[in-house]
Amino acid sequence: MRQLRSTLFLIALCLLLIGGSGGGSVSAQAYESPHGPYTAFPVGCAACHVAHASLGPQLLMKTDITTLCLTCHDGTASVFNVVYVPEEDIYGTGVTREVYGFGFGTTSGAVYFHPVKNTGNPAVGEIIECTHCHNPHGDMSVPDQVYPRLLKSSDGTNSYYQGPAFCLACHGSVDQGFPSVENESVSYWVYTLGNHQNSNAAHYDTAKAALQPASGTLVTCATCHFKHASDLRRLVAKAEENLCLKCHDNPANSMSGRNIKNEFSVTKASYHDIYGERTGAKIECSSCHGPHTVGAKSLSVSDTTYSQVANPDNTKSVMARVYAVQDNGIGNTVGTFTDFCLKCHDGSPPTATESTTEYVPYRIVFPSEETIYITTNSGGWNKGNYPSASHGGTGMTCLICHESHGSDYPALQRYPEDTASTDGECIFCHDGRISAPNVKTDLTKTYRHPTLYVSGKHSNTENYNNLPLADRHAECADCHDPHRCDSTTASAPAAWGSIKGVSGALINYGSVTWDNWPTGVTSSLKLGIDYQYELCFKCHSCFSYGSSPPSGYTDQAKEFKPTNGGYHAVWGASKIGSPYGKFTGVDRNGNAWAYNSRMYCTDCHGSDSTSVEGPHGSSQQYILKAPWNPDTSQAGATGKRGTDTSSHLCFKCHDYAFYAGNGVSGYTSKFSGSAGSNLHVLYKGQGYVHEQGCACCHGAVPHGSKRRGLLFTTAYGSPYATGVKITGLPATLPNPGNWSKWDCSTVSGCH
Repeated sequence: MRQLRSTLFLIALCLLLIGGSGGGSVSAQAYESPHGPYTAFPVGCAACHVAHASLGPQLLMKTDITTLCLTCHDGTASVFNVVYVPEEDIYGTGVTREVYGFGFGTTSGAVYFHPVKNTGNPAVGEIIECTHCHNPHGDMSVPDQVYPRLLKSSDGTNSYYQGPAFCLACHGSVDQGFPSVENESVSYWVYTLGNHQNSNAAHYDTAKAALQPASGTLVTCATCHFKHASDLRRLVAKAEENLCLKCHDNPANSMSGRNIKNEFSVTKASYHDIYGERTGAKIECSSCHGPHTVGAKSLSVSDTTYSQVANPDNTKSVMARVYAVQDNGIGNTVGTFTDFCLKCHDGSPPTATESTTEYVPYRIVFPSEETIYITTNSGGWNKGNYPSASHGGTGMTCLICHESHGSDYPALQRYPEDTASTDGECIFCHDGRISAPNVKTDLTKTYRHPTLYVSGKHSNTENYNNLPLADRHAECADCHDPHRCDSTTASAPAAWGSIKGVSGALINYGSVTWDNWPTGVTSSLKLGIDYQYELCFKCHSCFSYGSSPPSGYTDQAKEFKPTNGGYHAVWGASKIGSPYGKFTGVDRNGNAWAYNSRMYCTDCHGSDSTSVEGPHGSSQQYILKAPWNPDTSQAGATGKRGTDTSSHLCFKCHDYAFYAGNGVSGYTSKFSGSAGSNLHVLYKGQGYVHEQGCACCHGAVPHGSKRRGLLFTTAYGSPYATGVKITGLPATLPNPGNWSKWDCSTVSGCH
């Protein structure tokens, strides 16, 4: 009898292996069971069951279900070896661990397992049986209905045989109460982060060929997860970005029709560093795209379906504009791509967390090299102020200017650097084609900052200190922080909103004087300027020049030093202690100019023909708003002796009639004759010094001087003394109210 039973077992086993159907067998609808068919060959039941004296439940030939299954599925009688799956193809089937995954055996290399009882490996756990996932007989509720891999799961109410629903029987909305291996007081459902169900998830779409496993089960989960065991947590088939890029290296597999892997190529000038190799950053595909939640639509204001991005602060929630409540009841996040990007770039990047309602797979770590665009409220990679900035306020999302994955240009820029021949990252909009200020017109004038004519020099991490002449540049980002600038106004010398957030130079004068400059001066980069002149000093001072300004340049920090005898009141308050002279016009805030008005550098430097603010370019030398010629050897060129110069630079603020006209009733010049008359006007037309221009007495670089009133003598030399006719001045000038012609010693023909 024993011999007969053994013979029957061997016959059944052979038929099991060759899939024998016997005469008159009934074919399965979609898949032929390797365990049957029983209707044609009922004696095959003896391969697993014995009628008398069984060792296990259900008349099993073994003591438990797993041991019975492993009788064949340990590699001795089935190609489906769940004990040890080697990386090489030992079966000659062309299928390796890439498909089968790891086994339950102690030598399989696996560290994480579905916790199946009685495998013989203590690391696996003792929770579920093989029959929680497989029905060895097929679906007996429908005669001869057999599904691939004999799958069958149940949530306690319904049974599932294929597709994502098969896995969601345990990983969906129903907690079946299985204890977790790590902590028996916590259910396996909680340990595996609870509900993964989402009818909108793109990765659950069984119609997509790339998501379907070769087995025909339609269980798309198996595209990313090994079924039994893995050397990686969550039973994933590959680590981090490699898991995603094994499919998304083909445009056909991406919603956007793009090769996503190529967009992260290390040959790119910049990319979100999912590899963590170039910059020391830490971000993964799953930080932005929750694999169980993201949909297959672009994030947009009008779309009512799930978008392709998840909320980085909780990847169980999807970023979309309008949509229904998510199936798992977690709720959703409404927003735009700007809202999405600011989940990381808000000064409080996501930190790894996991629960049934929240999941952040990794702590976001930004590159080790900080960008210099730091403001008082946000800095470096923190762009939290962007929604209130001018660009953000117009509805421009981050993707207008930046690529999401990688770019051929720095800082994930969508467009190249601006040049004279290329409308790039900024000029693409600021060239007059839309309502944005047209700066291109000024940047192409004769005198301009070299924004479009010097390229490849700017870096987000530069500090400008002692910048070599060959590397000097003035890109838009040197003066404007596109994530911070706005249209707010201010009073001089405080920075206007257009230059908020940029860096500048902080000058510490110590005890330095005009004559021993810059001995003792120290300077440093200031991250986030408070005053406009700090921005200008970044390039136009000893901070940039060192002790020797290039030919044709002067050190503005020296000229505007608050302890100078006189200066235009850019850095310090006006030196004039009482009203003097007659002024005209108003400042940029509409306030009338006065003797004690504070000033901006851009009150004199800026466009001579457009309404665009800022010193982008001008047809006038030194990027001036109006003509200025200090060469008083050419009297006619300065507008004297019959030429009207009322539109020249000085007379934008100083009243032309008072200084170069016929006088102004009620105003007396402190530079006066014995009768109290204004000598600037008294000698008009008589060939005296006043007819030679302002620079006869005042510096040709009218920023400041160690003397009161910006007075220079010929001893100062070029460029300050260009045009000056005064050969000497008293060591100590009197107060402005007591000045007279006798305080000046001048060349022939003057006082």
